[in-house]
Amino acid sequence: MRSSTLALVLLSSGCGGKLFTIHVRDAAITEVPAATPLELLVSDLGFGDFVSMDITAADELANQGVEPGDVKDVRLDEFELEALDGDGDLAFLDSLEIWVEAPGLPLALMASQTEFPAGQALVPFDIEDLDLTEYVQSQEMTITTEVEGRRPEAATRVEARFDLAVGVTGQGVRNNL
Repeated sequence: MRSSTLALVLLSSGCGGKLFTIHVRDAAITEVPAATPLELLVSDLGFGDFVSMDITAADELANQGVEPGDVKDVRLDEFELEALDGDGDLAFLDSLEIWVEAPGLPLALMASQTEFPAGQALVPFDIEDLDLTEYVQSQEMTITTEVEGRRPEAATRVEARFDLAVGVTGQGVRNNL
């Protein structure tokens, strides 16, 4: 028992107080309607699942015994869009930004992309070095998109996938022992 406690202390202090990182991965799908003569511009992709997500309740964290107070650092590790059908690519987009906000916290850019090559269905995004911890722990975190482009010729289902790296304290490990 003493050696495991010592190992936890050494591991915790050797990692700057962060014991380990748990990855929370999720996805959401939205449909972008086909263009009509009167409706050409895209203004929002409307990923409703992202607006209501509660990272602190994610299965990946709950399975490790992590509670909301154990979360020390949250960073967007990966974000990508994929055209699942339609014309088979995202070339109808010119730029897309992913923003986060919460009461009392500034609106902040999480990820962006300005290149959507024709024929490429999967497009990874540039990720900002942004600590999302306070946003995630807020009672009302909101994620929105800002989009420039035009509607596709054919209705297109678009899947957004993300990976959050969540740094947790040793408390979650002790809860799980």
